[in-house]
Amino acid sequence: MPAPEPATPPRLADPEAAQHLLMYRLNRLLAVAGSLVVRLCEGGYGITRREWGLLMWLAERPGMPPAELAQRLGLDRARTSRAITSLLAKKLITRDAMPGDRRQAVLSLTPAGQAVHDALFPQIKALNQGLLAGLDAGAVEALDASLAHLQRQAEALVATRTDVPRTYRLRGGRHIE
Repeated sequence: MPAPEPATPPRLADPEAAQHLLMYRLNRLLAVAGSLVVRLCEGGYGITRREWGLLMWLAERPGMPPAELAQRLGLDRARTSRAITSLLAKKLITRDAMPGDRRQAVLSLTPAGQAVHDALFPQIKALNQGLLAGLDAGAVEALDASLAHLQRQAEALVATRTDVPRTYRLRGGRHIE
C-alpha cells in the first residue's frame, strides 16, 4: 500500500507563487470576466465600464452627490469627475444644484441614461450568473459571505496599516523626502 501523500496547505492560505495570491487571482478573474462587460458597454452602448458603474449606482440611488458616488465606486475624484463629464456630454445623466447648497451638485439619470441601464443591466446580470453557474446554492451563499468578510477585512487593513507607504500618483510616483 503506498504511503499517503503529505498534506499540503491550501494555496490561498500559504501562497508560494504569484498565481496563488488571492488578490492576483481576483484581479485575473476581473480581467477575464470583466472583458465581457467592457465589450458590452463599449461595443453595445458607447460607455466605459467606469461610466457603467456610475449609471448602476444612479439607477439605484438617484440624486447622489459626486463625492458619494466616487466613494461607492472606490474611485478617486478625478476619475469620477471625468466619467461624470463624459456622461453629461452623452446626455445620460444630469447635474443639478443640491437644494439648500447651490455649491453642491446631485446627479441623476436622464431618460436616455435610464434606458441604457435598463437594457444593459440584464445582460451584465446574466454574465454574473454565468460565472456562478457551476456552483450549487450553498457554495454561492458561502462565496457571498466570504466576499463580504474579505471586504470588511480589506477595509480594516487599510484603516490600520499605517506602515504602508502612501502613493503620490499625481506627482509621478512614490514620494521621497
